[in-house]
Amino acid sequence: MPIPNSVRRAIASTLAGALLTGLSWGIAAPARAADPPGVSFEVDSRLHPSVRTVEPVGRTTGTREIGVLEVPDAGPAELVLDEVMVHTADQQGLDAFVQRWDGQVLDSYDADADGQDHLVRVNVAKADPAQLPADLLATEPRQRGTYRAGDERVLRLLALAASEWKAGTEVVVNWLVEPTGIAQGQVFEAPDINKNVFEWSYMRAGGDMDTGVAPAWQLLQAKGKLQPTLKYMVVDGGFSPNNDFPNEFSIHKGSWGDSNPHGCSNNSSCPWHGTDVSMTGAGRVDNGYGTAGSGGPVVKKLVAVGNGLDYWTVLRRTEKAAEDEHPDVVNMSFTRDVHLGVAHARKWTDRRMQHVAATGALMVAAAGNDGKTVDSDTLFVPCESKHVMCVGGMNTDATRAAGSNFGLVDNQTSVEIYGPMCVRVLADPGHSLEMATKNGCGTSFASPFVGGVAALVKAANPALTAPQIRQILNETAHVGGLGADVTGSQRRVDALAAVGKALNVPIGAPKVVIDKPTPNQQVSSGATVDLWGTATDFKGAAVPITWTSDKAGVLSHESKTAVGPLAPGTHVITASATDSTGKIGTSKVTITVTDAPPTAKISSPPAGIKVVEGEAVNLAGVSFDPDTFQSVPDNQAKWEVKRNNVLVFNAVGHKATLPASKVTPGSYSVKFTAGPTSATRTFTVVAGAGKPTATITTPTKDLWVQSLGGVPLKFDFGGTAHDPQDGTLTGDRYRWTAYSPGGTKKVLCEGSAVPKSGGNDQIVLPKNCATATGELGVLFDEGLDATTWTVWLEAFDSGGLVGTDSVTVTVVFNVH
Repeated sequence: MPIPNSVRRAIASTLAGALLTGLSWGIAAPARAADPPGVSFEVDSRLHPSVRTVEPVGRTTGTREIGVLEVPDAGPAELVLDEVMVHTADQQGLDAFVQRWDGQVLDSYDADADGQDHLVRVNVAKADPAQLPADLLATEPRQRGTYRAGDERVLRLLALAASEWKAGTEVVVNWLVEPTGIAQGQVFEAPDINKNVFEWSYMRAGGDMDTGVAPAWQLLQAKGKLQPTLKYMVVDGGFSPNNDFPNEFSIHKGSWGDSNPHGCSNNSSCPWHGTDVSMTGAGRVDNGYGTAGSGGPVVKKLVAVGNGLDYWTVLRRTEKAAEDEHPDVVNMSFTRDVHLGVAHARKWTDRRMQHVAATGALMVAAAGNDGKTVDSDTLFVPCESKHVMCVGGMNTDATRAAGSNFGLVDNQTSVEIYGPMCVRVLADPGHSLEMATKNGCGTSFASPFVGGVAALVKAANPALTAPQIRQILNETAHVGGLGADVTGSQRRVDALAAVGKALNVPIGAPKVVIDKPTPNQQVSSGATVDLWGTATDFKGAAVPITWTSDKAGVLSHESKTAVGPLAPGTHVITASATDSTGKIGTSKVTITVTDAPPTAKISSPPAGIKVVEGEAVNLAGVSFDPDTFQSVPDNQAKWEVKRNNVLVFNAVGHKATLPASKVTPGSYSVKFTAGPTSATRTFTVVAGAGKPTATITTPTKDLWVQSLGGVPLKFDFGGTAHDPQDGTLTGDRYRWTAYSPGGTKKVLCEGSAVPKSGGNDQIVLPKNCATATGELGVLFDEGLDATTWTVWLEAFDSGGLVGTDSVTVTVVFNVH
């Protein structure tokens, strides 16, 4: 069992040069040139335990006496005299042990499949201290140095244990345990600290420690899980209820207001250690009092267990309380370093901790405050039990605290994870109305802090088992930064990541999505740029967006806005969002701002049309300047018409008419120019005599109509035609066709006597097309907010000659 540091005084320096009194027994290892000295035991009557007795246990009614043993290079360890813990497979084994040592069974655990654990008072007078060194080396050949005992009863008790170890009996000395708080006497008035817990260095996200406790609370609240539902058990001493305790609390094997019966690490005073530890893991949050516990918002009941002083009593009470209460988390902020009978102490501790684990609790324990590795010949219990999560302490810069024990290997029997070494505690927990706080330091606080985080994980997903919670804490922890001497686990607790994993919520920077502008969008230098985006954090909450351009700097702090105009060139637009943890999410899109030329399109004549000589041809073009969102001025629009590559006509404006006198047989090219942009069409004029004359009577002029949303509108058309030979042509010889500037063709009506055009087969063809109705709208896929349709009437005579007329219909997109 571990040796209380509170008893570890500087005896060696006090006794330096002094003549030791009493008996001594020793044995040397077999002589070899490089052999170290053997192991020896002496009685030094000047060694005294820090406490004389401990309370009764089991069937006893009187107090039990305490002895002290100074361990080489470790200091004093205190133990209960005249008793040992023994494990037997059956009653016969127990009876034999009791008979050998005139024993009396004081207390027993319930038997299980492996046997039964007993606390037995023994007659140490039957043990031979002279055999102690040899018997000890038979099972622990590593032992070296001189052990000093306060009286001969200590040596006889060890001699009894060593003889049983040699015989293969599982016997454990009942060492005293000690709380592991206030490492190196670090109790001091806290510096000024912001009252907002979200800014405390050991609670907030970000910074060096980055524990993420406060935002983990937020995440649980966002998911409806931040409710006090769990039980948190603290095995300790010195419990004084106050306003930071959960609404429900109970105490086992102790009384409220009784101070801690033992000192803490490094002989420091800690009368209310249990209170400080309880508040660190389960203290209420946002109540204007004291401090805040990492698991406070989800703890419904605090189960306090008075730990007593000896190891048997501590674990007996722990197991009984766990069986009665079925807590979700058990914190043990005490330790004992065991130097003798290590293998038996490890096995015994694992067995008892397994029974506690069977109640469903996740167990956390302090690593200890000696600044040593736990991965040595010395056993630190309960920290090194495979059923317990051993917690070390880290500084505010996330390095290992100098006083914290640490691991050299990464496994479940070493220091597994690290929490804050120093936290806020009440300055005087014994006075519940006292509001002042101070810093309390030690692995005693790192352990319940991690235990509180375990409670948050359990609250996130109540179906998780203790091993699963342990795995999540390890898998989500930060790794590294503790220092080169820590060659084992360098995991540092990350509450936010752990809770996120339990909830299946990825914890990362805010997710930023840009809806507008689109990637590689071309934007006119005179136009505004739509900036539309969304940003959500790990809670699913919206986060404000900041928009920037790599050329123009900050553009806006609104998630949906329009800015501009921007300078011509390529702009990388970045949308960034910062969440409550300080994580920044970004998304980028590249746009090009251009001084864009206008577009130019020809709507009449239709491409490839054949016209009979002597018939005037209507010329119609449309333009759009993206910088002004308007057509180019008429004086910047012009026409050139060539016949067989010879210029025959030119004009200014968006509309013109090629005179009938210019329309003679040949191949024609039409060029429409708007500013620097041009569009071309070709058509053919064929020879003909006595061709029909077609006239559009409805509408009587070109139309310009606004359409809500640019949807198609219904238009009625009518016309007449006359042929010199056939006379008046009937409607069955008419065909109405609409053409867009982009080349879209819509046959509105085609008479039954018209030569088939191969047009739209979907249209039901009536026999008479003296009138026609068509739906014409804005064709947005042609890139404009207005479409100018040219509607042609073609009238065919019996010889196949055709007469034509045309009218334009401009449909304009409107939002009102």
